[in-house]
Amino acid sequence: MSFTIPAAGQDEPEAGGQEPEISVPVPVIGDAAELLALAAELIDSSRDGVIRERIEALLDAKGAEPRPAADWMITSIRRLAREADSILAYEGIACDRGLARYWRRPGTLRQGG
Repeated sequence: MSFTIPAAGQDEPEAGGQEPEISVPVPVIGDAAELLALAAELIDSSRDGVIRERIEALLDAKGAEPRPAADWMITSIRRLAREADSILAYEGIACDRGLARYWRRPGTLRQGG
């Protein structure tokens, strides 16, 4: 995965730069919203801190200060999930369509629990 970093001044409003508007297909933003919401729920449900530790280890391996970088990442996941969901809700679109294909049918047994 690669990231593009804007050149100096491109993203600074006082320098006259504006963020470009782009179009994103509904299935892409829907999947992103759903996955981000699930990731946020996974992080929130981890009471033993294991997921947080894994996130910190990943970010440390990438050369970041683990604790503040993990705070940024976790906060960003939650914020982006809310924003993507809000965009879809504004358009009247539910964002949980991807997971729906894996829902158990009534009468099927859950394994492992």
